[in-house]
Amino acid sequence: MKIATRPDHQHGATLMITLMLLSVIMLLGVATTSLLLLEERGARNHREHAQARLAAQAALEDACDDLRYHRHIDPEEFGAARACRTDAAGAGLCVGQPEHAGWEPAQLHGPRAISATYGQFTGRQFRALPGVPIPRYLIERLAPVDHKTAGRLAQEQASTPLYRLSAVGYGRHGAILALQALVRLPARPASAPASCPLRAWRPLYLTLTE
Repeated sequence: MKIATRPDHQHGATLMITLMLLSVIMLLGVATTSLLLLEERGARNHREHAQARLAAQAALEDACDDLRYHRHIDPEEFGAARACRTDAAGAGLCVGQPEHAGWEPAQLHGPRAISATYGQFTGRQFRALPGVPIPRYLIERLAPVDHKTAGRLAQEQASTPLYRLSAVGYGRHGAILALQALVRLPARPASAPASCPLRAWRPLYLTLTE
């Protein structure tokens, strides 16, 4: 009597096909996991930089309130046309020119920063995340544009000087973002507008060092 048996090579082919399918499934799983990790990392980075942007915007608003209600910049208190005050009462106050800043990046952010912190002069409280620094700002009064003919424009520049506000905000895991804005305010605090009239703003790309 003959007993039917399957050839051994059929068992080997089934094993190879099974191993190939398992390898393909494993590769698909690894690829899917990598994509999910990349998406999660990108979402986290976006959230952290969004936190830093909101902090910088808050610092710009605080700087404007500082100018409107608390401090003013007298160019005669500075020893040069482009300089910053280094005393405690003048923290974050500078003078500059429209085409040249009166401060260095290290004065805005870092261990040698002389910028003012949020609420330092306005009394506001910033709800910073644990381990995240408080945003900082610099207020820079710009020298009036030199016009050959003195007229109405020169009088307007003297009565409503132009200021350049620079702020840096922080997020978790070392996220840093800087913003800069222009605002024109009256020289007399009593005539300050009810809100901060920002004329323009832009991201500030600096070499920010720890």
